[in-house]
Amino acid sequence: MDILGVIGDVLWILALSIMAGASRMAWGKIPKGEPTPVAWSPKGDTLLRLPRGPALVLLPAGAFAISLYLLVESRQADDLSLSIIMLGLRATLAAIFAVIHLTQVRRALNQLAEEGKIRL
Repeated sequence: MDILGVIGDVLWILALSIMAGASRMAWGKIPKGEPTPVAWSPKGDTLLRLPRGPALVLLPAGAFAISLYLLVESRQADDLSLSIIMLGLRATLAAIFAVIHLTQVRRALNQLAEEGKIRL
């Protein structure tokens, strides 16, 4: 058994569960059919709004797909140095995706609250 691969799997499971929890919490707060902000300019203007479902699911689903690809690649690592590099890559990307999603959800909820469309 490849212990480094299992550690990478655990880190991705944690990151994906954090993203799923944030999406589930936001799902209950955002009214059905409410366009949800998902992208902002550096000045803070809203660049893109999506329906609630895609806004809360696309990033975690994309992260899940990437995690599956990295899982397969990490199991094909032949030597220890490559296994360590793959673990570092998987750990870093899992954390980055989780932080991006949490930031996106928080910012969307705050903006919708400021617009009076939800109550926090």
